Amino acid sequence: MSRFICPITDFGFKKLFGEEESKEVLKSFLFHILNLESEIADISFLPQEQLPSAEDERLGIYDLYCIDEKGRRFIVEMQRASQMYFKDRSIYYSTFLIAQQAQRGDWDYQLNAVYCVGILNFNLTEDGRYIRTCKICDIETHEIFYDKLTFVYIELPKFNKGLNELVSLADKWIYFLKHLSELEEIPQELSDEPISAAFKMAEIAAYNEAERFAYQRSLKRLRDSYGQIEYARITGREQGALAALRGTLLLLLREKFGQIPQAIERQIESIQDKEKLNLLLTQVVSADSISELDFEI
Repeated sequence: MSRFICPITDFGFKKLFGEEESKEVLKSFLFHILNLESEIADISFLPQEQLPSAEDERLGIYDLYCIDEKGRRFIVEMQRASQMYFKDRSIYYSTFLIAQQAQRGDWDYQLNAVYCVGILNFNLTEDGRYIRTCKICDIETHEIFYDKLTFVYIELPKFNKGLNELVSLADKWIYFLKHLSELEEIPQELSDEPISAAFKMAEIAAYNEAERFAYQRSLKRLRDSYGQIEYARITGREQGALAALRGTLLLLLREKFGQIPQAIERQIESIQDKEKLNLLLTQVVSADSISELDFEI
């Protein structure tokens, strides 16, 4: 068993960032990842019932909502698997923290800043950047048009720095998140506070029996979801290969024999065996008519 928890589990994410005891860790993480101008003196968690439900057990989406002493709002989320409309989702959830600032009576519409931080265990884009910061800007001048809405995406698979390459505390936090469950000792390079405190919170041996059980259950869900995702990928690749073979077979049949009866096309489309399709392709090459093909192979 690993010495430290896996931070991309539900239990691990909440243990490190979502408890009263972990506020110093959360404040440091946000300050350095967001490159804020001033440190966060105090932070409070927003009641979950005020916001839409965000947890998806299969994909592992876990959201954290908080506010600091200056009224700045923060969303921090961990997502294990790619989502088709993930950017849309980021925008959607940011609107709740904007709308919550509306005041009754006379109000001049002045808003406090909203920050959305996504920790992603997949690649959001194809470029090599492992962290990106997005704001609303003028499309012609590229100047920031509105600086109170910020989206930061951390793409863990792209982060390939070694311990000796970590310079900023932001990089140290990202290394911590990506490699925590692989470590058996606390590296000297990660001895800064409160990262060292985060290691203590992540040490499985320090948990009571109920906490260890909760973590193991969370870890099982993580592994199960990975298994489901991998199965879907393999199945998708196989289906893609089968579709390609069917398309090749139909193309070859049309080129050699012209119009193909719809019944034959339906038979070919129903074939789920790659070997059978390959045998039919071989038969087509030497056949003089469709009637010579054995669709019952």
